[in-house]
Amino acid sequence: MMELPGGPLSFLGIFFSGLALNLTPCVYPMLSVTAALFGKHQHTSKTVAFGHALVYVLGIAVTYTSLGVGAALTGSLFGGLLQNRWVLVAIAGIIGILAMSLFGVYTFQLPSWMIQKAGEESHRKGLLGIFLSGLFVGVFAAPCIGPPILALLTFVGTRQDPTFAFLVFFILSLGLGMPYLVLGTFSGLLHRLPKSGMWLVWMEKLYGVILLALSLFYLFLAFNPDLIKWLGPAALMAGGIYLGFMERSSIYSEKFVMGKKLLGFLAVLGGLLGFILMPREGVIWEPYSPEKLENAKSASQKVVMDFFADWCIPCHELDQYTYTDRRVITALEDFMRLKVDLTEADTKEIQDVIDKFDIIGVPTLLFLDEKGEEKKAARITGFVSAQEFLDILKTLKPVNETKGG
Repeated sequence: MMELPGGPLSFLGIFFSGLALNLTPCVYPMLSVTAALFGKHQHTSKTVAFGHALVYVLGIAVTYTSLGVGAALTGSLFGGLLQNRWVLVAIAGIIGILAMSLFGVYTFQLPSWMIQKAGEESHRKGLLGIFLSGLFVGVFAAPCIGPPILALLTFVGTRQDPTFAFLVFFILSLGLGMPYLVLGTFSGLLHRLPKSGMWLVWMEKLYGVILLALSLFYLFLAFNPDLIKWLGPAALMAGGIYLGFMERSSIYSEKFVMGKKLLGFLAVLGGLLGFILMPREGVIWEPYSPEKLENAKSASQKVVMDFFADWCIPCHELDQYTYTDRRVITALEDFMRLKVDLTEADTKEIQDVIDKFDIIGVPTLLFLDEKGEEKKAARITGFVSAQEFLDILKTLKPVNETKGG
């Protein structure tokens, strides 16, 4: 089962990220015009208007989920490249360059022929025309939402999980399309929308800060993965200070200045709490060696083996979210806990253990019983939450012990 770190809250965060993409200078002015078209005739019922808006949103979803799944499949084909730290540096550089466009350093623009083609297709009549309009909305909004979308595509590509990519981009699309569903169905709300202004530029810079944090994530992944756990709180604090108190695009709007200062303060406070509440310890592992594995077998000790790599994002998520859970730490006390580093899987010792246990990718966790035999049904691939991990551990107990417990 695929799960995001943070569970349902993470998916909710993705939904609101999609919703926030509407609050950019390229997209926001399109909201009222596009939504009004769904119910432009007086005889159009709310049901029909909702249907038109839904077809439009499905067009958006098809575009972005297709891109996301394509990125994940491509990432799985070239996943081995991520073993090279300079590939990670290149990814960080690309995302950093994309972030600069959101700060106004340059303008991100798709080729004119692509924009022209999208315009021609989206002007078809009927439901097909509405669907194509949703399909190509990303083309017209590319200067604002292109950089965050491309950065997210890069991220899901490195995750190499098509299901994860589909869910992320489908939920993002629902967030991006939600205003069209609401405003298209209830056209009376259109006149209540706030007017465009410099606050939209502030929203662009918010996404720029997020992309800069993502760029740093890949740099840390390349050179010092241990720093990753500090990135979230640090980014909240730095972003809160810049966006709340230093950024000047909305200086002429007193209400918005007060609002962004409040948000900046809350972000700084959240970052401080993140530092304070961050788990200081997790499961203690030993580096793998054939001798340790043989010693565990001789002592009739159960073994858990974690195959990981420094460039593997889900591996770090396991370390940060699953292995720091007190229940998991306690549950693994009776196991010999071995970490097998596949960052540079070029030694005979590592190749032998990969071949012995038929390891295809990372992260992979496997459990050996007292006789040194793997419990294949309990093998874990990819990220799992602490609760999922504990549920799998329960399957390792003898039947009579499980019933007795």
